Amino acid sequence: MAGSTIYAVKAQLLTLLQANSTLSNVQVGYGDPLEGMRRESIFLGDVISDSHTPESLSAGRRRRLEDYTVNVEVFVQSKPAGQQECEQRAIVLANAVEDVLADYPTLDDAVSGLMFIECSGMSMSVAEAGLDGPRIQVTVQASVKARLQ
Repeated sequence: MAGSTIYAVKAQLLTLLQANSTLSNVQVGYGDPLEGMRRESIFLGDVISDSHTPESLSAGRRRRLEDYTVNVEVFVQSKPAGQQECEQRAIVLANAVEDVLADYPTLDDAVSGLMFIECSGMSMSVAEAGLDGPRIQVTVQASVKARLQ
């Protein structure tokens, strides 16, 4: 019995993001690059609210439905550009993430049990990084629904 699809979904999503031509010059990784973060970076973040519910109320072993959200973090920071330009670029990159989710709602059928993944929202935050200029973070929320055997 599968315990969760979280790792398989994140791994396949990473593969599809790295293959996207719009993101070819952007640092795209599985986790937070920390001090190695470049001016434009995308990485897979936290998983929120992994819940399992029985698919039916029959006796014995039951299939479960898994429901969670994967955050995809988009960062843009640029010294010569201002906040408006950085926000615009961050949204372009976030839209590329959203396009991958829309183009591959079953992640190319590479994850057993995955029913769908879709963009369920975005949020943006801004921080000033002193001499390095504004730092924009866009979080793309990707909702996942899977059937566990």
